[in-house]
Amino acid sequence: MRRVSVIILTIAIFLAIGLAVDYITSTYGSINYEWKTSFKNYHTYNLAGNSVLNGYIMADGNISVYILTKEDFKKMKNGEFFSYYKAWEKVQSVEFNSIKIPSGEHILVVKNEGQGRRWISAKIVNKKE
Repeated sequence: MRRVSVIILTIAIFLAIGLAVDYITSTYGSINYEWKTSFKNYHTYNLAGNSVLNGYIMADGNISVYILTKEDFKKMKNGEFFSYYKAWEKVQSVEFNSIKIPSGEHILVVKNEGQGRRWISAKIVNKKE
């Protein structure tokens, strides 16, 4: 009887682990290509000048995504008026498909517009031309 209980418990543990892995991959996407974190305000990615940006960003709340220079990023942090090369404001997902990055130092800024902590998934490929 004890041996049967151990076998049933082992099967239940493997089933629970399988269900947990299935839930994580179906909810958060492919673990191999994405990473998850909580952003309180913003996160930045350096972009290579004269390159092409491909990828996507998804969130479970509103985000704003900007491609701008480092000088404009400082203005944004200080609450001043800033200009940007491209912007997606108050969205839940952004797909980058062959966006040409101008020469010079540009950064991609993902700003959390939602309340509290939210997950944000990003896959960004910055290909040189």
